[in-house]
Amino acid sequence: MAKKTEYFEHESLQDKESVVNYLNALAEGIAKGEILISDDDDTQILNPQNLALMSIRAKKSKNEQSLRLKLEWKQENDEDVDNTPLFIKAKKAKKAAKKKTKK
Repeated sequence: MAKKTEYFEHESLQDKESVVNYLNALAEGIAKGEILISDDDDTQILNPQNLALMSIRAKKSKNEQSLRLKLEWKQENDEDVDNTPLFIKAKKAKKAAKKKTKK
């Protein structure tokens, strides 16, 4: 009998500092080979492998921006994966330009 797929999903509003802390915890878990994710309803333990398929999608509109990061670990290597280099750089936010007002 095949094992059933287990899902974990959580959505909440977080400040930037909390998001950074969660991302750092994920990075540490990937490095150590075990990620524990939990909330009041569920717990999931993931065991990252040496190779991961990483997909990043960024979207920007006038009123909203989003970033989606997807990581997948498989037991077998996928030869058809795009190995194009990815560059991510943190940049300081530009200050909003002051509007000149007419008197």
